[in-house]
Amino acid sequence: MKNLEKRDKVVVVGLILILIFIIINICSTLYTMSDYEQRKESGNDRWKQVENRILQTEEKVNKLEEELINGSIKSNRTAY
Repeated sequence: MKNLEKRDKVVVVGLILILIFIIINICSTLYTMSDYEQRKESGNDRWKQVENRILQTEEKVNKLEEELINGSIKSNRTAY
């Protein structure tokens, strides 16, 4: 009978340890998912900034092309 009680204690302790490891694993997974979402949003914001800079550059290029076509910019060549 004592042998069975000792075995039961070992099983209970083993189950408690497994439960603790499962809880730690779930907490770690939740933290990792949260961190990933924050990094993803930060990366998305950075790419939006890059996209805006590209659009601004395209607007400037288009404006300069228009000015060239309309003859607003005169050639400033110097004789060598």
